[in-house]
Formats: sequence, structure tokens, C-alpha cells
Amino acid sequence: MRLITSSSAAGLGLLHARAWLLRSPEAPLLDGTGLAPDEAVRLGLTDAPPPPVGYAKLLADLGHPGTVPAGERLRELVGTRGFRSIGAVVDAVNVATLRYGGGVGLHRLDPADLDTDLVVTRAEGTERIVPAFSSKSRPIPAGDLVYGPTGEPFAWLGRRDCDAAGRQLTETGRLGVVVVLGCPGEDAGHTEAIGATIAGILARLRPDVTMTPLPTVAS
Repeated sequence: MRLITSSSAAGLGLLHARAWLLRSPEAPLLDGTGLAPDEAVRLGLTDAPPPPVGYAKLLADLGHPGTVPAGERLRELVGTRGFRSIGAVVDAVNVATLRYGGGVGLHRLDPADLDTDLVVTRAEGTERIVPAFSSKSRPIPAGDLVYGPTGEPFAWLGRRDCDAAGRQLTETGRLGVVVVLGCPGEDAGHTEAIGATIAGILARLRPDVTMTPLPTVAS
């Protein structure tokens, strides 16, 4: 499996997208103790920089000015209701989202997926997705941002920012992928720092989970 960034996505300033393969040979990825809420907030927000302006710029360039980026929405949510632990893997992704201000994709994989590539590109207008926590398929407008194997978006970024319901982690799944797109104006250090934050939390809470970077390709 590789992460391929299309020229149309690169044209939006997505020059440093990264992805990591998660494997858990001993237990499901959703298994395991998560972070205490106060620790999660400390790791995610203490001395955290302001969210990069590039995430709002990306949404504006997609034709959705005024849409609040996922990272900022999560900060607002945690500020009003607190941090809700789901498990070590999901918590690690949410802490990284809090700290760096950008949405991080976390998706279930099947073994057969390892023979496919993930492609970051702009939608042609023929794609559809069933958003997480929904059962209704929705069309993805042309020009919005998607990624996943060709013909199966794992995530959609545009007027809505959602993951595919069919690719959510399950209580038995032991294989997954983390995707960090980054944003215009940020260098590779931004996406690598997000990955390092996730890896650090997993090393402490779920040392059985390996996190392997996927090869990246520009098309």
C-alpha cells in the first residue's frame, strides 16, 4: 500500500501528506485502556500552538469559506463537554488533532487492502460515501477532496468533513491506517509531528501496535 497525492490535490498545497499502517497482532485496535481526560487535555492543549491558518485556507480553496476545520471544532467540543476517551488508538489520534489543529483520518483495513493504494485527489462528482454514524449514502460534489482506494472514498473533505462508516474501526479489527493530509503553508515537519505524537502515545499505552509509514508518491 502507498499513499499517492494527485496533482489536483498538490495544487491545493497538500505537498506533505503522510500515512501510517497500524497492526495489532495481539488484540483489536479498539481494545485497551485510553487516556484519562485530564491527561488527554494536557497532552493535546498545553502549550499547543494556534491551529495553522492553512486548514481554513484549504476549505476556502475548495469553495467552502467559513467552514470550521476539524481540529478547531474538536477544540471547541472538548472545551464545552470535556475529552471523552474511546480507547488508546482513537485517543492518540484525537490528542494529535487537538494539538496540531488538523483532522486526522483513522480507518479500518482488510488484509486485501494492502494490495491497493490510497489516493488523495479532488472528487470527480461521481463518488458517494456513507458518513460515519449514518446509514444514508451521500454524493460527493465535484472538486471536493477525497482519499481512499480508487472508487471507495475513505474520507470526504468539503462542505462536510466525514469518514466512511464502513471503514470505522471495529471491535475485532487489527489492521488500520492513519492518514494526515496537512495543509497549505505547512512543511513536512507538521505532518511528521502529528504522526510522532500518535506513535508516542501508542508506545506507552499500546506497545503491541506497530505504526509503519507508507511510501508516498506524487502523481
